[in-house]
Amino acid sequence: MKVNFLCLKMINRRVFITLIASLFILELNAQDSLSAKHSIQKPSILSTHVFGIFISRLEANFSNQSIDKTSLQVDHQSANVWGQPVENFIPNTAELRNKVSAFPWHTRESVVDRNDENFARSTDNFKIAYDGVIKGLKANLKIPLDQQNQLGIELRSFMLTEGKFPFSFLTGDDFIEGFHSNIAGGEDPFQRREFGLNQAKIFYKDRQGRVMEINKNDVLFGGLKINYTHYLKNLSPFGFSLNLGLHTGFNLSPYNKSLDLGFTANAIRIFDLDDRHFFQLGIGIGYLDLNTASFSDNNIQFATQNYFYNLETAFSFNIINKSNQMHSFGIDFYLQTSYHNPDEFDYSILFRNDLADRTWHHRASHLYRNNNYWTFFYAFTEKNSFRIYLQQDLRLNNNPDLQTGIGYVISF
Repeated sequence: MKVNFLCLKMINRRVFITLIASLFILELNAQDSLSAKHSIQKPSILSTHVFGIFISRLEANFSNQSIDKTSLQVDHQSANVWGQPVENFIPNTAELRNKVSAFPWHTRESVVDRNDENFARSTDNFKIAYDGVIKGLKANLKIPLDQQNQLGIELRSFMLTEGKFPFSFLTGDDFIEGFHSNIAGGEDPFQRREFGLNQAKIFYKDRQGRVMEINKNDVLFGGLKINYTHYLKNLSPFGFSLNLGLHTGFNLSPYNKSLDLGFTANAIRIFDLDDRHFFQLGIGIGYLDLNTASFSDNNIQFATQNYFYNLETAFSFNIINKSNQMHSFGIDFYLQTSYHNPDEFDYSILFRNDLADRTWHHRASHLYRNNNYWTFFYAFTEKNSFRIYLQQDLRLNNNPDLQTGIGYVISF
């Protein structure tokens, strides 16, 4: 289901103007920076993974108490995604599995005949290729129930663009490949130039033959998530404050209409240096049951795993100045289990595109690896909180090559 882009662009522009106007017009009785000390002032750091945007993934809540007043957090993301065309055949017979597993993965395509009818009957396969800059918009409404309980409602939507200057300065192909050529990485290390810069296309055919095809300026509503958090008190002997979260995710895109259920456990500790300088340390774990309920028989199979585990850690250094404004400098590490069963890669048969000669396998092979990335963020908090971040996937695990984000939190 494609959405009329011009209509959505007009609506999004009106929403954006209304939001900006509200920041300057509304008289907001928000928390001050001393109250904000109770939580790490991080933006929403979830990677704009080409599969993950259709799934209700979890992130940690590093707070030691419920917020004082209802708040709205809005985050905008810009993420460069790139993956050469690759096709993966998965043997479904023990005979073929044993045959190909004796060879290194990168030579298996030469020991089988993909045009043979027996080979086709003995395998499942999926195809994947993508390029572009994904723009994401999230809105998270948090409602305090009391000092120990909190409710959250989160919406997410995305649009695929070419990522041209000046709208995607850091995340556009030109900047990234210029960085590779002149600073680090070498000339065209991922063959992006050979396949063409500033493209906008996502193609995926799953094992059942269902196809997802997203083109330039297509807009997708990913879904909504309802979060309930309970804050525990005085239960940690190590000085950490704990909270538990229950999460219900409704995936509502044309490619995945389903329900995910999740659980998180998070801990935060504050280390005071003096009255105006302190560190914060957060550790969170999560479990997400995928497709707990399905609302369509035509859902794309984005993951063969039935669940995700995730681990997130964040560390921030905070300064409260004489004007009672808080500056926060932080780093966040996020780890999620793989989309596909890692054991399957032992007998997977990958076929490259005719133009490909390096890094061609990542989009398929890295679906079998744990997913992780680093995020560096800064927040300025006074009555409200302004946040920016830069995210990098150092292991090239199918997350964006580079992702940036900007967020704003207002309290009513």
